[in-house]
Amino acid sequence: MKILTIPFLLSAVLYGQAAGQAPAPVQPPAPVNVTPGTPAVLPPGVTAPGTAAAKPPAPVPPDAVVAEVDGKKYTAAEVDKMIDALPPQYQTAAHSQPQILSQVFLMKRLAEDAIKAGLDQRAPFKDQLEMSRIQVLSTAELSDINNAMDVSGEEQQKYYKDNPDKFKQVKVRVIYIAFNPNPKAPPAADGKKVVTEAEAKATIEDLAKQIQNGADFGKLARDLSDDKPSAAKDGDFGVVKQDSSYPQAIKTAVFALKQGELSAPIRQPGGFYLVRAEEIAQQPFNEAIMDIIKAVKQAKFQTWLKGMQTQYSVKIENPSYFSPRVPAQLQQVH
Repeated sequence: MKILTIPFLLSAVLYGQAAGQAPAPVQPPAPVNVTPGTPAVLPPGVTAPGTAAAKPPAPVPPDAVVAEVDGKKYTAAEVDKMIDALPPQYQTAAHSQPQILSQVFLMKRLAEDAIKAGLDQRAPFKDQLEMSRIQVLSTAELSDINNAMDVSGEEQQKYYKDNPDKFKQVKVRVIYIAFNPNPKAPPAADGKKVVTEAEAKATIEDLAKQIQNGADFGKLARDLSDDKPSAAKDGDFGVVKQDSSYPQAIKTAVFALKQGELSAPIRQPGGFYLVRAEEIAQQPFNEAIMDIIKAVKQAKFQTWLKGMQTQYSVKIENPSYFSPRVPAQLQQVH
């Protein structure tokens, strides 16, 4: 019996979502602290200093033979079709890990043998196959309906007018005072003293008082800010939008400011920020059009889906029937 568990476990991993099961949890990557104003991703065609640009692999023609399994050769087009049928979260891995394809071929063979043996017409497999079919088709229908949702120009304009806060954008200046959470850290390469969190907080609070008393924000930023790109521009940090990738604490503070107002010190994992709102405006409609269409379409889809769920909600006629029970397949065999 242990031999039989291998393909079924693999099937559960690869096709768990199709059977209504959640995939194995993926551990999130360790958080990366990115100083706002510093690109988190290099632009296309730009490589990190000291690294060579990776040369993309040459394209493989669709009719080129790329694999052989059990004496049969398979072309790139045939393998692509097979990989495209996998759940999206496994497709990238299948392109780089041929052993996954090996398991898929094994599963295909076992499925063919099961059909020859008539297992697809035998309970409970016949009903399970039908439920899988229902799930795949219902998901496809939901996707098709969502994609087909039409958003008129009037709906776009109304959403833009009714949700001004979603399109608010603020041009800001910042001063950033960094600290090292490790007080025993050695001095930086340039010999600069390690600043503790308490020292950084005292500095940023003093700068806030100076600015409130009329000190030149730009000069203080240029002379003292540790965010060098903005410091070189007198603290000019550019425009912050609702969908900007900056930490939420910074966006929350920015959008709470009135024009010309200075924020309280904002703590981040590696330092404190002072932010001043230089100019508050609304993102132009033409720039926000794609976000508007997406939001209206999603709202219409959710309204439609809620109506469908209400229509097919279950009215309990006999509560005693709905009691916990262990499926026959999971009951321990003695």
